[in-house]
Amino acid sequence: MAALHHSLPTRPPAAPGAAPVPGAARTRRAVAGGRAVGAAPPADELGRDLALPVGAAVTAVAVTALLVTGQAGHLWLSLAAFALLTVAIAAAARPRLVPAVVLVSWMFFDGFVVHQHAELAWRLTDRTSLWVLAVAGLAGAVCAAAARGARAARARRGGAV
Repeated sequence: MAALHHSLPTRPPAAPGAAPVPGAARTRRAVAGGRAVGAAPPADELGRDLALPVGAAVTAVAVTALLVTGQAGHLWLSLAAFALLTVAIAAAARPRLVPAVVLVSWMFFDGFVVHQHAELAWRLTDRTSLWVLAVAGLAGAVCAAAARGARAARARRGGAV
């Protein structure tokens, strides 16, 4: 099937001394076959997109390490480690992905650390660990938002980013 290629309309160049056009500094992207083609996203955006899959892989490695070393029996120590891991992943992820980060973290913790046979349950320990990890995810998201806000304020004042 032949793909149709249409050029994107371009704006005329701005007159010297004219106000900048919003979005003019962005890279224009052509659409080919329903997929955007053009410059790669900045590293910060790419890292925020990859935070969930990379976080899930790191969580799986952490579970494996806890099970191999026999430290999975110390539930509160393991929960603290998972909470710190959830804070770090949630801080790196996009805000809309934070609930997924919390859910993945809780499923690994509950299924492999608490019950150790890939079983999920809903007892007091399971509910408590979900709340702890949810608060950790929220804390990571709030810290990341505060850091982004501080960077934006510094950039508006003209300071270094």
